[in-house]
Amino acid sequence: MARTATDTFWSLVRACARGLRREIAKCVVKGVAECVAKSLALACAALLFAALPAAAQSDPVKGEATFSAVDGHARLVFKFTEDVATEVTTAGSIVVIRFERPVDVPVEKLVDAVPDYVAMVRRDPDGAAIRLSLARKVTLNTMTAGERVFVDFLPDSWAGAPPSLPLDVVRELAERARVAEKALRQQHAEALAKKRPPIRVRALVQPTFVRFVFEMPDGVGASSVLNDQKLTLFFSTLLNFDLADAKVAAPPNVASVNQKVENDATQVEISLIGDVDVHSFREDKNYNIDVAFQQPDKPRSLSG
Repeated sequence: MARTATDTFWSLVRACARGLRREIAKCVVKGVAECVAKSLALACAALLFAALPAAAQSDPVKGEATFSAVDGHARLVFKFTEDVATEVTTAGSIVVIRFERPVDVPVEKLVDAVPDYVAMVRRDPDGAAIRLSLARKVTLNTMTAGERVFVDFLPDSWAGAPPSLPLDVVRELAERARVAEKALRQQHAEALAKKRPPIRVRALVQPTFVRFVFEMPDGVGASSVLNDQKLTLFFSTLLNFDLADAKVAAPPNVASVNQKVENDATQVEISLIGDVDVHSFREDKNYNIDVAFQQPDKPRSLSG
C-alpha cells in the first residue's frame, strides 16, 4: 500500500512538471508566461498536498487484543508485532486509546468479553485510536511491556496498589534486559579489541604440517579445546590478531580461521575438515598450533 501511494505521489509531480514546461513554452510569445507559471504552480501544489498524506502513510502494525475480568477488575491487553507508543485518555465515559502509528487490531469481540465494564468498542477508520464506552465508573491503569500494552479497568471498590504485570511477562522483560546488557558489553569489548595494536600470527609451513604461532604479551594465559572438528583457542584478555598470513598458509583441511570477543577475552576458532592431527603447545611467549597436512592413521591428539 505504501509503495502504491508513493508511486501515485511521484506520478503527480512528473505530470505537473511536464505541464508547466509545455505551458511556459506556449505562452512566452504572448507575454503571459509568468501568469501561467504561477497558476500551474498553485495547481501542482494543491495536487501534491492532496497526495502527500497517502504517500507518507505506512502499513498499520498488526496486533491482537484480549479483554477479560480477573481478580476484581478488567484487563485489556494489546500485543503488537513491534513496539507502538500508546496514550490512554478519558473524556467522561469514553476511553480513547491512541497509537503513535496506525494499528490493525480486531475489536469486534471485545465488547462481549466484559459487558459489566464496557458497553461499546470501536476502532477509528485510520487505525490511530480505539474508543471504548464505559458501562461503569472506573480508574484506569496503563503499563507497557515491550510489544504489549496493558490497560486495567479498576472499579470504585478497588483498594490498594494497581495490579502488576503477569509473572511470565516480568521474566521475559528481565531476560530481554539481560540479553541487551550482554550485547552492549560485547560491543564495548569488540570496540576495545579493535583499538589494540594487531598482533601478526605467523604461519610456518613445514613438510608435513603448518605451524601457527600466536605471540602473546606478558601475563596472558592461553588454552585450547578440540571439539567437533573445531579447535578453539582461549586467550585470557582482549587481543587483536592479524590472521592474514594464517588464512593464506592454512592447509586444505582447515576450513576457516576466525577470531571473536567473548566475555572480555579473545577466542580464535579454527574449523577443520575431516580427522585432522592437531598439536598445541606453549613455547616462551608463543602459543603454537601444528596442523598436519594429511589425515593420520592414528587418532588425533591435543595437548597443551
